[in-house]
Amino acid sequence: MIDLIERYDSLKDSLPKLISKGKKLKLDSHTLKPPVERPSKIWAAATNYKRGSTGLDDARGRGTAGEAAPEELLERIFLKPPSAITGPEQAIIIPKGAETIFPELELCLVIGKKARNLSKAEAMAAVFGYTIILDVTARGYGSGKGLSGTRCVRKGFETFAPIGPWITTKDEIKDPENLMMRLWVNGELRQLAKTDAMVNGVRELVSYLSQVTTLYPGDLIATGNPDAPAFQKQLAPGDTLKAEIEGIGVMSLTVQKEA
Repeated sequence: MIDLIERYDSLKDSLPKLISKGKKLKLDSHTLKPPVERPSKIWAAATNYKRGSTGLDDARGRGTAGEAAPEELLERIFLKPPSAITGPEQAIIIPKGAETIFPELELCLVIGKKARNLSKAEAMAAVFGYTIILDVTARGYGSGKGLSGTRCVRKGFETFAPIGPWITTKDEIKDPENLMMRLWVNGELRQLAKTDAMVNGVRELVSYLSQVTTLYPGDLIATGNPDAPAFQKQLAPGDTLKAEIEGIGVMSLTVQKEA
């Protein structure tokens, strides 16, 4: 997939003809793998929604509105290990010693070109498309001290980055900052937000991160979770999750306990 992403601009004009000649097969969603299995890195934005509400209907993120400047929020971006990736129909595994597990629904950017030191005006040219990610967190893991410093650990366990069900290319999404996101746990709507409530949008995130490190095709950028922890749902073995972002699709996941 990363090779396809990297070569997509030279291939896309020939794809409709190839597709028309190909054999059509019925899609079995249960066989889907992660659309990108081995990105060089996963960046993830923290506290990147305006919040300030308590009801789902506001669609802006629930919890106390932050006072940090957008530039300060960029400095809170963290890394998740690529080994945390799992597929869109797989199970989130609760690891031993980490009982308080929470899902965080986020729009995920997929980088399409090697990029460094981009301006905001140049940033969209580096985006290939969009997928869904759950930034799963073992919130109570460890001593509970220095939570910002341990963020990469608490969010880095295996299966803590479900992505999918596929990538929607950027030409199919008119405005990535005007998409509705929904997360159900056991059939109950637990998160509802619109991406227009992001503090730092697609251009700001891509531009900033390209100043920090070279971005490569297939790299992922999770754009932030709308709801504060108090409004999220702790997961338990046997739970089912349905994550949906407008214009992209739906992931259906289960929760299991590590054997």
